Amino acid sequence: MALSAIPFLLASCIQDERENTECDIESIALHLDKPTAYFFHDYDTLQTLTWYDTIFVFPAIKSFADIQSVPTTLKISEGATAYLTSEDGTEEPFVNGSLVDFSEERTRYFRVVSQDKMWSRRYSFKIEHDVPSDGNLSVGFEDYHLDPTGKYYIWEAPALFTDGVWKNGNPGYKISKSKAKPMEYPSTPVAGGGPDGSDCVKLETCDTGPFGKMVNMRIASGSMFNGIFDVEYAMKNPLKATQFGSPFTHKPAQLRVWLRYEPGSFFQDREANPVEGIVDEPDVYVVLYRNEDENGNKVQPDGNDMMTNPYIVAKGRLPHNYNADGTDQLSSNPIHGLTNEWQDVTIPIEYYTEVDPEILENKGYGIIISFASSWQGGYFMGAIGSKLYVDNMRLFCE
Repeated sequence: MALSAIPFLLASCIQDERENTECDIESIALHLDKPTAYFFHDYDTLQTLTWYDTIFVFPAIKSFADIQSVPTTLKISEGATAYLTSEDGTEEPFVNGSLVDFSEERTRYFRVVSQDKMWSRRYSFKIEHDVPSDGNLSVGFEDYHLDPTGKYYIWEAPALFTDGVWKNGNPGYKISKSKAKPMEYPSTPVAGGGPDGSDCVKLETCDTGPFGKMVNMRIASGSMFNGIFDVEYAMKNPLKATQFGSPFTHKPAQLRVWLRYEPGSFFQDREANPVEGIVDEPDVYVVLYRNEDENGNKVQPDGNDMMTNPYIVAKGRLPHNYNADGTDQLSSNPIHGLTNEWQDVTIPIEYYTEVDPEILENKGYGIIISFASSWQGGYFMGAIGSKLYVDNMRLFCE
C-alpha cells in the first residue's frame, strides 16, 4: 500500500510546485550564414539582455546591408511563452527559428508571458544602419527622463553609442536604497546649473545605507559612461557589473568638457573608517581599445581592467598622483586642478600602439568615455558628498 501511494504523492508534489513568475528575454540570436556580410563582428548576432532591458538596439549593420527574413531565436524565462506582436496589437506565438523581418530599420515587438500567466513584459528590437560621421561629439546632457519605474534618471547619448543611452550606477543604487527619490540618486540632472545656464549633470558620492553596510559596499560614486551596467553582477561582482565601451571608427585626439568639483568632508576606506589627510578626487577618462582578440572573441573592459586591459591602444585621463609602480596614490594634494568654479578642461589622448586604418574602419576598436565623482569609488572608497558637475562635453578626432 505504501509503495502504491508513492505515485500519488509525487503527483501531488508536482501539482503543488509553484509555476515560474519570470517573463524575461535573456538573449536574442540572429542566424546568418555570413554574419560579417551584415554586421561588423560575428558576435554581434548574439546579444545578451540585462534584466531591465526592454528596448534594445542591435549594433549597427553595414550601410549597404538589409536584414530581412532572419531565423531568430529567443532565450526566455523557464516555462514562459513568447509572442510576436504587430504594431496594431495582434499577436501570434513565436517559435524559435521563425523568420523575422528587421529590414528598413523597423521595430519588432515581442511579448513574453510568464509560466503562471500572471505577468508579461513587452520588448522592442531594432537594427539600424551604420551612419558615417567624423567622430566628433558634442553632448550637453540635456536630454534625460525618468526610467520606466519612475525611480531614477536616464540620459540619452550620441547615436554612435551602441544603444544611445549613457549608463551609470543608478540601477544598482535602487537595490540598496529602494525608497530613494529620483533626485537622491548618485547621478541626477541640475536644471539650469551649467556654465552657460543650460542643464548639467551632478554626480555625487552617496551613502548606500544599511543594506550597503551589510554587504560592505557603503558608498556609491556618481557615474556616467558608455557601455553596459549589468545589475546581475552589482552585488556579487560589482567591478564586473560596469562593462565599458562602444565600437568606434575614428582616432580620438582630445576630450574637452566643462567641470567643477566639490570634495566631500572626509575620505573613508571600505569599512567606512576616516582616512586622515586624504582628499577625494573625481575621475574623467577616454580609452581606445581593440574590441576583438586574435581569435575573434569580443573584448570589453570592465571595472577590473578599464585602465590595464592589454588591448588598450590609447587613453587620456584627468591628472592624478601615482605610486612608483604605477598604482593609484591616495593624496592630500590632488593635481587634477578642479575647483568649485566651472572650468573648460582639455584632456589630451596619448597613443601607445599604432592604429590599423582598416580595422578602425570596420569597427574593430571601441571607445570608453567615463566620469565619476570618486576615482576610487569602484573599490567603495571615497568621501560621501563629493560632487562632480559635468556639462558640454566635446570629443575631437583626427
